[in-house]
Amino acid sequence: MKAIKITMIILLAVAACACIVPDEPGLPTPTPTQTPATPSQGIADMIPTENLPGTFKLIAVIDENTPGSMNITEDALLTIAGNLSVGEINAVQGVYEFEAKTHTVFVTIIECTDSMNAANAVENYKNQPDFENPPSRTVSRFGTVTFNEHEATEIRRKPLGSDGIRYGYIWSNDNRVFIVEPGTEDRLASMELAQMTLS
Repeated sequence: MKAIKITMIILLAVAACACIVPDEPGLPTPTPTQTPATPSQGIADMIPTENLPGTFKLIAVIDENTPGSMNITEDALLTIAGNLSVGEINAVQGVYEFEAKTHTVFVTIIECTDSMNAANAVENYKNQPDFENPPSRTVSRFGTVTFNEHEATEIRRKPLGSDGIRYGYIWSNDNRVFIVEPGTEDRLASMELAQMTLS
């Protein structure tokens, strides 16, 4: 009887040991990685490409997938950097020649995380040191225009060695910022190009 009890105890002990499996080291919990947000579908579609005003000719559309050394998002971030926070951004840029390559005009569309960051980006852009003084004694640096049911800031520049004023534009709509720079001396053509952005 004792032998049976001992055998039973041994069998129970072995069975208990067989059921106890040492814990496997847990798989490491993946740490969340912050991947840069990609431009929402269609941001590049906002760049004017056809039926351009005046003598504008589209040369290129540059986004994060464009091969080469230029990082358009970093470049755009430098353009709108300043005292106000703009958060994370994505950008796309259209490059245009005007009047048979006499100068280049850029249409940059920047996508921010929200409308407050977009408004901050516009203010930072306007507060650049280059814009501190008016382009001439008779022309103020900024003006206000309205198109596509949005109010935009007209930015007037006077290139070195030129008597003419070039007209560029900046505005925000929801979480996007639109910049047409440096513009051309043909104010109407510059404004029409700005109007053609699908904002």
